[in-house]
Amino acid sequence: MSPSVEVIYKILVGWSQTTGPQYYKSLSEEYQNMTGQWYEPHGSWDKPLGEINVRLAEINAPPITVLVFLKGKNEPGGNFWGCADNVPEKPKNDTQRINKVFEIVKDVKEYHWPANLP
Repeated sequence: MSPSVEVIYKILVGWSQTTGPQYYKSLSEEYQNMTGQWYEPHGSWDKPLGEINVRLAEINAPPITVLVFLKGKNEPGGNFWGCADNVPEKPKNDTQRINKVFEIVKDVKEYHWPANLP
């Protein structure tokens, strides 16, 4: 069974309004707190996070999954880039990539998120 995209979305909307970016481990922990189900931080989240971005792209919303960072990095995992129409291809230059991440984070924090995932 895969994690619920609706539950993940609610977690990420909460982060967008409070803490900002968190790590995959935090997503696993918060998901477990909400559902009682544990998913490993590595490898469990790529598919549902991509699905969320695809659904958000349909309403021209920014990719809220930019808020899930790799531990020790200031950016999301490699599967983030180009995963949906609202996610650019990965910039080749480190500085450009980090700047783009924080530009998207700013857009996510300013967006008025619907209560439920479209």
